[in-house]
Order: sequence, then C-alpha cells, then structure tokens
Amino acid sequence: MKKLEKIVLYHAAIVNPGGAERLLLEEYAFLTKMGIRTWLLTFQVKKDALFNYEVPSLEVLSGGHNFLSKVKSLRRRLREINPDLVISACGSSELYTASVFTSIPYVLHIHGSLFRFEEELLKYAIIHRKVFNEIRGSVRGHREFIPLKPKCNFKRRITLEFEAIIDYLAVRRAKEIIVFTSQVQWEVKKLYNRRAIVAAGCLDPKILSYTPKHDIKKELGIDNAKIVLSVSRLDPRKRIDVLIKAFAELSKEVGTLVLVIVGTGPDEKRLKSLASKLNLSNEIMFTGYVCDDELWDFYSACDVFATPAWADFDIAPFEALALGKKVVWSSEMSKDLRMDDYVIVADPSVNDFAEGIKKALMKKVGEKLDLRNFTWENYFKGLFEIEATYR
Repeated sequence: MKKLEKIVLYHAAIVNPGGAERLLLEEYAFLTKMGIRTWLLTFQVKKDALFNYEVPSLEVLSGGHNFLSKVKSLRRRLREINPDLVISACGSSELYTASVFTSIPYVLHIHGSLFRFEEELLKYAIIHRKVFNEIRGSVRGHREFIPLKPKCNFKRRITLEFEAIIDYLAVRRAKEIIVFTSQVQWEVKKLYNRRAIVAAGCLDPKILSYTPKHDIKKELGIDNAKIVLSVSRLDPRKRIDVLIKAFAELSKEVGTLVLVIVGTGPDEKRLKSLASKLNLSNEIMFTGYVCDDELWDFYSACDVFATPAWADFDIAPFEALALGKKVVWSSEMSKDLRMDDYVIVADPSVNDFAEGIKKALMKKVGEKLDLRNFTWENYFKGLFEIEATYR
C-alpha cells in the first residue's frame, strides 16, 4: 500500500471566518502534525478568515472569477504537486473538472447541502426537480428561507442547468463524502444518489480543561446580571431577531438579565435597530467581533447560551457545552446530538425560545458533559482512517 505522503486541501475561497473555514484550518494543522506534506490551495483569501492560524503552504492561485481559468490553474498546480489525495469542502465543480482524466482521488466535506444556502440556485435545476419539494418540506428553515422559485433571468437559468450537472458529477466522482448529520446525509442521498459518512467534531481539546482569564461580567459592567449569550455571524439565517424578541418577552419576567450578542455581519444594523425599537438598548449588548483568545471567557461568563439558527450542526453551542453551560438550541438541530441534561430544544419561534431560555435559567445541572468524542483531533483521526483507504 502506498504511503500517504502528500495531501492538497482545496477551498475555492477563504473569505468568511466561519465554521467551514475553521474546520479547513484545523484539518491542515492535523495533517501537518501527522508529518504529511500538506498544501492549502485557494483562489481568494482574507486574513480574518484564517483565525490567526499559521499556514506556510497556503497558495492563492491565479484564475480570477472565470471558471475555465480557475480549472486550468488548479489542474496545472495539482499535476505539479501530484498529491495522493485532495480534500475539499468548497469548489467541488472546479476540482472535478480539473482532476478529470487524472488518477488524483478526492474526498468531499459537505457541511450543508444545496438547501442550506438560500442563495445557491443549483437546487432549482431540472436534475433536482423530483426531490426539491420533498427536501424543502423536511426542515422548517428550508421552508422559511428558500423560495419556491429562483430569482434569475433566462440566461442565468440556462447556465445553472449546466453548473448543476457539473456539481452532480463532482459529487458522484468523489471517493468519499463526509457530512456532520443524518439530515444532510439524507439530503445528499436524495440529490446525488450517493451515500455519505456521518462524522462530527468541532472542539479544541484545550477547551475541555479551560480556566477563564478575564472577568467578562466585570469588564462589561454587569457584575450582578445573568447573561444570555449568542455567538454567530449576524445574518438572517441565524435568527438573532427571534432571539431578541424572545429576550424582550423574557425580560418582563426575569430581572437583571442581559443579552450579549457576539459577532458581526450584514444583519447587524437591522438587529441594533430592533433592540432600540423594543427599548432594550441597555439590556442588549452588541460586542462586535471577539478574538478567539477572549471568546472562551465569554462562554464561561454566560448563564445560558442561545441559538435559534437555521442549522443542524454548529460549533458555538458545543463550545458553550464544553465549558459547562446550558444551551437552548433550535428544534432543527440534528437529533443525532443527545445532550438532554444540558440542552433545551425549542422551536425557533419567539414564544418557544423565550420559554426555553426561562427553563434553562431555572434548570440545575450536575457534572459537565464528556465531549472528548467531539474534539477536532478525534474527528480527524476518524477521517484519516477513511481517507487512508485512497492511498
């Protein structure tokens, strides 16, 4: 069996500091720690999206926004490196086209299917027409955020039909597909008639024994208050507006309560305006971006972490759980995740979330959850065993 010596991680664009980017960088760190020569190839990168990780072999390829130019540039670099395996979570169509007629195998991470991104038009293609309504109807957030018909002109519609076929072939050609939850596994099966492997992990093992370095309540000037915490990118899919309205209902019943919202994003102005209209500007604190060095202290300071997001897996609530905090999350979160002692499940509506947070504030819990199976290292060890079969 050939030794696995060279791996390429390909991510079409590394521009948003999100969960997919965090996983990519953790995977890079794991592979290099294993002594494997690892390249990270992309066409676009922003410093904030690198989370202060050291990535010596990061390469920004030429190619601009032209698909064929990207394919040509990626193909040329892959042939130069001649990796034993390529791993990708973004840009599978370019990867498929660049690797066709070569012997280079690739594995795909699919963190969310086409139905997890309302701006992704490929789900409307003819090739997916038979399963569109079934998948859209399976999750509340799909119905809430995904319109029945795409907003695009005839020319764009023709283009997306072609792109959908390339995307379909790209997933079909992958040696293996890795997903976080059984819901996405089911959606991948429906869309591509491919079986995916469910594997989940998202924690730095250091968080399991972390001791706070900063007194966040004191620094925020809320020593005597209870904190409900939210950490996320501020966009409509995160439903922070639902959380703010739920907090408004709850603050009438619970005294000395503060909602701390960590993060930035396109919905920030609207959310601040909503807090002001509800006369909660003093009870709701927007911190903006918080660096990783301080973020765990925010989790440690809170009494309840709340996330009504349209998501079936998310890193932030697991970080809160790892620090012994009670969590209220949406009923859309994967049912694979059984954390009954610490987690209260609520429908992502104002009344249900208000009730869920109230229950969490009153709930007493015992020993911290054992989340060792959810560390990055444990996750990547499992993936490495899968990926090693393609040496």
